[in-house]
Amino acid sequence: MSFFAIYPPISPDFAYLWVRKRKRYNRMQLLYVIGIGVLAALCVLLAVRICHQRRYIRVSDRVNDRIFRNVAAYLLLVDPDFNVLRTNYYSATGAAPKAVPPKVGNLLRCKNGEDAGVCGTHELCADCPVRAAIAGVFRTEKGFSGLEAPMVLYTSDDRTTTVDCDVSVSGNFLTVAGQPRVVLTVSDITAQKRTQRELEEARTRAEESDRMKSLFLANTSHELRTPLNAIVGFSELLMTDPAPAERQEYMRIIRSNSEILLQLVNDILDLSKIEAGTLDYEYTDVELNAVMEELEGGFRMQQPKSSPVRITFHRKYPARYIRTDRKRLIQVIANFLSNAVKFTSEGSVDFGFEIRGGELYVYVADTGTGITEEHRRQLFQRFVKAGSFRQGIGIGLAISKSIVETMGGRIGVESQPGKGSTFWFTLPYGTEQ
Repeated sequence: MSFFAIYPPISPDFAYLWVRKRKRYNRMQLLYVIGIGVLAALCVLLAVRICHQRRYIRVSDRVNDRIFRNVAAYLLLVDPDFNVLRTNYYSATGAAPKAVPPKVGNLLRCKNGEDAGVCGTHELCADCPVRAAIAGVFRTEKGFSGLEAPMVLYTSDDRTTTVDCDVSVSGNFLTVAGQPRVVLTVSDITAQKRTQRELEEARTRAEESDRMKSLFLANTSHELRTPLNAIVGFSELLMTDPAPAERQEYMRIIRSNSEILLQLVNDILDLSKIEAGTLDYEYTDVELNAVMEELEGGFRMQQPKSSPVRITFHRKYPARYIRTDRKRLIQVIANFLSNAVKFTSEGSVDFGFEIRGGELYVYVADTGTGITEEHRRQLFQRFVKAGSFRQGIGIGLAISKSIVETMGGRIGVESQPGKGSTFWFTLPYGTEQ
C-alpha cells in the first residue's frame, strides 16, 4: 500500500485555510500576552499608587494629629446634645480622658456646670452665650466667630481653686456620616484682654493727665498773677512815700500776697514731686502737743487783731509722741487750718487730736460757710475748690490726701452748708508710742 493511500495529499485550499487559522491563533495569543502585560503593568501602577496614597494618608494623619494636638486653642467636635465627641483638650492639658463623652462646660471645667454636676443644668446656663451660639449653629447651620465671653474655671480637682479668664469662641457646622456636628475653637484671650484693659486705662490716664494739665495752666496762670500784681502794685505805691498808716497797710498787703505766692509755689512743687514719685518722707518721733501749739501760735499771729475768728487748740493729753514725718504732718494740718480761716468770717476754728484705738485722729472744725454734698464728693480731687471766688488753685487738699494715704492713714470731711465743716485725717498709732 502506498503512502498516499494512507495519507491522501492536502489540497491547496485546505492548506491555505490552515495557515490563516494558525496565524489568527498566533495573533490572538500575541494580543492575549500583550493584554496580560498591560493589565499587569496597570496593576503594578495601581499598587504603587495605592501604596503612595496610603503613605500620604499616614503622613497626613500624623501631621493633622500633631496639628490637632499642638494648636494654640482647644478644638471640640460637638453633637446637638453638647457632648464633646473628639477634642485636643486632653493632649493639650495632660488631663485624663473621660470614659463617657463630657458636655462642653464639664470638659472646660466651667464653675457653673461643675457645681450643677452637668453642663446645662445650672440656672445660669440658660444665659450662657456659648451654649446659645452652639444651639444657633445647629438651628441655622451657619457658623459664628469672635464670640468673647468671660468664664470662671476650676483649676484644682477638689474644686477649691478657680481662675477668671476670657475666651474667644468660634463654631463651624459640618455633617459627619450624615450627622450634624459643630467644630468649636476655644482660644484663651485672657492676656490680650488684660493688655487691652491696660491700654484703655493708660489712654484714660493720658486723657486725664491732659485735662489736669489744662486745668493746672488755667488755674495757675490766674492765681499766680493775682498776688504778683498786688506785690508789684503796692511796692510802687511804697515808692511814693505815703503816710505811715498807709505804708503799714501796703506792707501788710505785700507780705500777705508774698505768703500766698510762696504757698502756691510750694504746692506746685509738691504736686510735681508727687507726680514723679519723689516726695520725700523723713520719719522721726514727733511730740503732737508741741506741733499743735506751734501751729496755733503761727496762725494767731497771722490773724488781724480785730479778727472775729478765734483759733484754738484743744489739748486733751499730756505729751504724746508719734513716729511720722513732722514736716508733712504740719503741712496737712496747716492746710486744714488755712482753709478753715479762709472760709470762716466769724466764730471759731478749733483743732486737736484724739487717740482712738490704734489710730491718731486729727481734726480741724470751723463755724464757716460749710460745704454742699456735691462739693464734698469732689473736694479732694485736684483743681477743685469749695469756692471759686477764693484764692488758691485747688490742689492743697489733693496733696494732703496723697500725703495722708502714703503715711498709711485716711482723710475726710464732715460738713453742713451754713453750719461749718470738720476736716479730719487718721494715722497709724501704735500702743508702744
